[in-house]
Amino acid sequence: MRSIKGRIILFAILLVLISVGSSWYLASKTCEDLLLRRSIDDQGKLANSLEEALKELKRPEAVSFLSKNKGLIEDRILLYDTTGRAMWDSKPDKAKIEYLLGNLEFQEALRGTEVTKYIYNESSGHYTVNFFKKIALQDGDIVITLSRTLGEISAVRQKLSLYFFMLMLLVLCLATLFGHLIVRRILHPLGELSSVAENLALGKPARFSLVGPPEISNLARSLKEMAENLQHALENLSQQRNDLKQLIDLLPVGVILIDNEGRVRYINESAINSLDMPQGDYTGKPFIGVAGISKLMELYDTLRISPEASVEITTSKNKYLNCKGRRISKGFLLLITDMTEQRQLELARRNFMADASHEFQTPLTVIRASAEIIMDNPELPQEEERELLKKIVNQQERLSKLVDDLLYLAKLEAQPNKSMMQKRQIVDLAQLLREIVDEYRDYPQARKISWNVVIEPESANVLASPEELKKAIGNVIDNALKFTRQKYEDEDGGFISVSLIDGHTHWRIQISDNGVGISEDMTEGIYERFQRGSVSLKGRRKTIGYGLGLAITKNIIEAHGGLIELTSKAEPTTFTISLPKLPEKNRD
Repeated sequence: MRSIKGRIILFAILLVLISVGSSWYLASKTCEDLLLRRSIDDQGKLANSLEEALKELKRPEAVSFLSKNKGLIEDRILLYDTTGRAMWDSKPDKAKIEYLLGNLEFQEALRGTEVTKYIYNESSGHYTVNFFKKIALQDGDIVITLSRTLGEISAVRQKLSLYFFMLMLLVLCLATLFGHLIVRRILHPLGELSSVAENLALGKPARFSLVGPPEISNLARSLKEMAENLQHALENLSQQRNDLKQLIDLLPVGVILIDNEGRVRYINESAINSLDMPQGDYTGKPFIGVAGISKLMELYDTLRISPEASVEITTSKNKYLNCKGRRISKGFLLLITDMTEQRQLELARRNFMADASHEFQTPLTVIRASAEIIMDNPELPQEEERELLKKIVNQQERLSKLVDDLLYLAKLEAQPNKSMMQKRQIVDLAQLLREIVDEYRDYPQARKISWNVVIEPESANVLASPEELKKAIGNVIDNALKFTRQKYEDEDGGFISVSLIDGHTHWRIQISDNGVGISEDMTEGIYERFQRGSVSLKGRRKTIGYGLGLAITKNIIEAHGGLIELTSKAEPTTFTISLPKLPEKNRD
């Protein structure tokens, strides 16, 4: 019972039950002690009488005397010699104990002490009282044991239980009736105030009755003033909360507020978008079930033992998030900042500086060495000087191409779509592919290489920047030409296959060659910048190119919504480029 009325009545009933139960227990224990004491006294008198009757007799005579008079005595009589061995039992049909030498009560009786022991038998519900006494006969000492079962104690207890149970029922009924009447009279004014408070909590108009006892009227007046002040405070708080919510929703930083029970109290749109969470209402939901990012869970666990913490998170969509948390008075506050753009720019800058400095070293070294040889040898033969100058020019061209490609790749990685979006137009991929193949067929390196060109569709329209697309496809064909030439040099046997296939939703370009192939350790990072191929020539590994072609190709193809895959690394080595078809609505 949760009401005051119910609790008071319940308390009165419990008090009655405790009082009646205690009285029953005291009464039953008193009766039990009196009956036990009376039985012990009776057994003591009986033992003394038997001692007087037997002390002039010998053991056989004593046994004969007791056998003749056992019907006059209700108690069970047992005789034992001083070794504890049973001599005679007045009721042999009952359980026998034929040897008592180790019994403590028997030992006490041998020392001349009258010993009484009572035992309660739970199975029968009766007490058994045993009395031990040593008696000196003409032919030696014996120990007489008197055993009595007190069934009257259980009978008295049953009667007491019945009387007290009837008394308890009567008292309970009276206590419930009078308690209900008295409590109702006392709590009626408080009940009226409770109804008024419930209406106030539900937002309904409430009228406080100021009539009644002084205590109740003063309480009603105070509640009325408190209700008016509370209403004004709630209105102001609601307005401030709405203003604060609108302000936080406009912040570019994600905000999550968690209570001490681990439930979300508030989460703004920026946090939902940063964590790639489905749109919805997360208020009141467990934070562990809402945020499925392990590092965010680690941050939450850390905040439970530390006032502040922070982690960096990389989401499944390659977002870089900086998450800071602080423990507050009623929970935890998490701030989530999207650092993806800053991280990408910083990473691009670092990679550019590291890669460029490494790649610039080789051509600059060649240029410097060639220039020093010319400077140190003024009388160098003209032919050798010409060769050295030619090296300088070639390395300068290599540096220029490297710088151009690096700047182009950096531009693609920083803003992959911006420049190409402005140049996109409807391009016939079949025609573009034919032009690229014809151009590379005319290269001097392409001599003695067999070409297999299969372009099935007459036209294959895509929305693309033709210059970037030509550069991307040309890089793959250029690699095929380069690595095939490295394998066969000026001999026959090399072939390059270029095909365009209708792939339902995409156009698929496959470029294959039977060149040196791609080693196992290069397959995973083949599209990364400065991942260069190498071939084995005359027992030595030779590095080819400077590893920007496929990185540029990958960025261009992906910026066009396509995909480039290495579908075969062994002979023939095959790259597949997939580009989305032009939508039907744009074909006219």
